[in-house]
Amino acid sequence: MSIVGRKVELQSRGVRIPEELIDELEAGYNMPAVRTGRMVLCLESPDGNGRSIPAFIVNGKRGDVSPYCLAGNSSGDFEVCVGDNRYVDITLLPRPRFYDNATPGGIPRYKLAVVVGPGHLRSVVNQRCYYQSIGRPCKFCAVQRWWDADAEKSVEDIADTIVMAVEEGVVDHVSLTTGTLNTPGKGLEHLVEVAWLTQSRVSVPIMLEFEPLDDFSLLDKLLKRAVQAGVTTVSCNIECFDERLRPQIMPEKGRIPVATYLRTWEHCLKIFGKNDVFTVAVAGIGEDDTSLLDGIEMAASHDVMTFLVPHSPATGAVYENMQAPDPDRMLTLYSWAVEIYRARCLDIRASKAGCVRGGGFSAIKDVAEFEI
Repeated sequence: MSIVGRKVELQSRGVRIPEELIDELEAGYNMPAVRTGRMVLCLESPDGNGRSIPAFIVNGKRGDVSPYCLAGNSSGDFEVCVGDNRYVDITLLPRPRFYDNATPGGIPRYKLAVVVGPGHLRSVVNQRCYYQSIGRPCKFCAVQRWWDADAEKSVEDIADTIVMAVEEGVVDHVSLTTGTLNTPGKGLEHLVEVAWLTQSRVSVPIMLEFEPLDDFSLLDKLLKRAVQAGVTTVSCNIECFDERLRPQIMPEKGRIPVATYLRTWEHCLKIFGKNDVFTVAVAGIGEDDTSLLDGIEMAASHDVMTFLVPHSPATGAVYENMQAPDPDRMLTLYSWAVEIYRARCLDIRASKAGCVRGGGFSAIKDVAEFEI
């Protein structure tokens, strides 16, 4: 099996963490949320140039029964094993120094932003989603349990943390997202403010992820301010293309018409341009392949690429007991999506910042780059 195939397999099945390793992993490596089953494992790139392929793992309940187990090896590194047999060698990113810093209010910096792959820092600016507060969450979502983070964070503290990470030299691009807020900007205004506060002190490419606003004049105002603040990439995330399932899976967000996404993507493209406007679709939440691929084709016909991610059933989500999508299905979907992008002269490897550039949450960029 290829390295990319092994990444997809680990994301589907999860990875057991022996209890005796947890203290060592927390203290010495980029594993601030290992106790809650969230981690980044890096596999060696198949091109042999020393790069790493990050694999973001959300264990959920399946981690306890996964056939794959993290283990140390005789050379002092790590591997993933099946029984007594090595499955794949991995490396773990070292623990950044900024994790051991705290805000003036005493909040550890790793509860504000975390490294999710080589050079990639991510923060969920607000994890108290309005949809969850009214009892109508997206059923695949557990944003309130993102890593081991504070649910509410100040924009100043997040910006300070990004600056520390950049100055330490462990971060060269950033992604910012948020739970949906009951505000005119649905939380986008806070993401833009973090970008402004950050770029006033360091220069770093930033990606913003958000949902459509009801007010397109406000959207334009925020996006123009964002690009002035150094934001290079945006993703307005539809999550599910299947019209039958959207209201069922996303009781509130699923009511947003697809036409509203089209208008939002159009506004984004005018500002950020081709290859830096995305949407996210989650595979494995009940949709069929046809609806998913038709949606990817529809978005691509508007010059928007879909960052396809596998559903990782997370503890705390309505769908926490659902099976993750089959690895073979994911590899097939990735391959089909990449062919769609090539036919439309779109390049998923070309994004300047964020989760798409980082690649840890999905193998779609890996499939575009390597033979599988």
